[in-house]
Formats: sequence, structure tokens, C-alpha cells
Amino acid sequence: MFKTKNSKIPAFWFLGALCILFASMIAGNVSIDSANFLIAVLLALVLILLGGLLWISVAIAVKHVREEVV
Repeated sequence: MFKTKNSKIPAFWFLGALCILFASMIAGNVSIDSANFLIAVLLALVLILLGGLLWISVAIAVKHVREEVV
């Protein structure tokens, strides 16, 4: 599907944004009185951490690509 390393960069960037979007949607709809409060908060936290990890990997990949070009 992906032929080069450079084509993965936008895909990871987009997936990271989707993870953070879904995490904010989950966290925004949680009420403290809910029985599943802890599960929802933990799921939102994991999605935010995953999205951040994807964005960090994109930043590192972009740095390596720019260093190769120069």
C-alpha cells in the first residue's frame, strides 16, 4: 500500500488527529455520575497518548527527511 517512507507521514499525521478527535469526543460526553466514567476517561487518555505518539513519530520522520534532503 505505502511505497515509500514519505507517504506514511501524512497517514500517521491523520491517524493521530483522528485519535485525538475521538478522545476529545469521548471525554466531552462523559458525566461524573456515569457508571462507566473511569472506563471512558481511561479510553480517552489512551487515545490521546496514541495520537501524541503518532504525531511525535511524524515530527521525527519529517526531521530525518529534511536532513536527507539537505
